Formats: sequence, structure tokens, C-alpha cells
Amino acid sequence: MTAAQEFRPLRLMKVVITSATEKETIQLKGKIVESSANFGALSIHFHTSGVGLLAASFSITRLIYEEKPDFIIQLGIAGCFDTKMDLGKVVIVKEDGVGDQGVEENGRFIDLFESSPLMGSKEQLNLKKMANPHLKDLNFTFLEEVSACTVNEVTTQPHRIDLLLKENNFAIETMEGAALHYCCLQLGIPFVQIRAISNYIGERDKTKWKFSEAFNNLAIEGYNFMESLNAAQ
Repeated sequence: MTAAQEFRPLRLMKVVITSATEKETIQLKGKIVESSANFGALSIHFHTSGVGLLAASFSITRLIYEEKPDFIIQLGIAGCFDTKMDLGKVVIVKEDGVGDQGVEENGRFIDLFESSPLMGSKEQLNLKKMANPHLKDLNFTFLEEVSACTVNEVTTQPHRIDLLLKENNFAIETMEGAALHYCCLQLGIPFVQIRAISNYIGERDKTKWKFSEAFNNLAIEGYNFMESLNAAQ
């Protein structure tokens, strides 16, 4: 039996919706408060982790130990590498990893497991490809499943974008997603990461970004997901 098959939703499941900033969940929170009767099988809580890998890793770990959630949903906006994907589109992450942990050498970006003889990828969780083992059972609303990378520095330079994509199939980039995957995989907590695309990677003209559309669609799809999760109880 796989880890995904072992997952069984609990009655009155304690669900924590986490985001880097309150802006990313405030619309969804309003929708849920207005229609709380629709979520009778869920105990819903909101959590703000802060921006970046360090803040999110600490905050999510503390959340798991102190609040003991049954399920964690991370919502947020993201940049997108694929310019054929519409801005505002909402996707669900099938795998996430740290995109800038390693060394740039000879026209390649070599991740930590390749670059260091001290790291044993077979013995340790590969930080480049942390797959969500529960997604087969938890993508209730059939959002497009994409690969993501998490970075400490937002990618802006064309050569850096090329290096990231050269040997990877990343669709989106965030600053906290890998923290969710790492913490939940290490501590055995079912999770999903849902993202709305606000901009294309490398586009620094913010007049071309679609924050409003991303926030609005994230709330709509987040609400739809919560309805489906509730119905599954």
C-alpha cells in the first residue's frame, strides 16, 4: 500500500490553510466565514508563515508540533516559466525542490546532491524533487499538476532562467513551496500546494503582472477545493 493509499480523511478534520502573506488568503477566509455551514466536517484554521524558505520552514514545523493539523494546504501566488500558461491560472504542485542550492559550474547549475561528495541522495530526502505522494487522492478539483522550484532569490536574469530549466521541467517558481513539502514529508502530514500564477519569470514590469486576477482565482479555487475536501469526509 502506498503512502497516498494510506491517507484517509478524518471526521472533523483539522485543516490549516497556510500562506506566506495574509494577502494570499484573505479573500478565501472571507468566503469561508460567510458560508461556514458548508464545511461542517472540517475544523479550518489560517496560518501565515512569512516569506522565504527559512521563515516558512520554521513556522510550518512549529505549526505541526503545536497545532497538530491533520492536513495542510499552502495557498499562494507564483511566477511562471511557461509563457503559454495564462496569468491568473491556478495549478497544484506535484513536486517541489530547492532551485538554487548547489553550484553554478561550466554552464550548468549542479544541485547539492551532485556537487557534494558528502551528500548521499539515496539516504537523504532529495531536495530537488520532493513529490507529493498524496496528490493522486487529493487533487479533488482536477487542477493542472505542475513541477515547481523554490528559490531564495527571485529569478530575473535570462542566463539563470536557462540554467534552471536546462535539466528540469519546472513550470512555476515560489519562495516557500519546498518548505511545505520538506516539513510535511519529514513529519508525515498530508498536504497540497495550490498556486495562482501572477507573473512570468523575468518580467520585472509589474504593470504586466496580474495580482488581482491571481488573488481572486486563488480564492475561488481554494474554496472549491475546501468544498470537495469537506464532501469527502
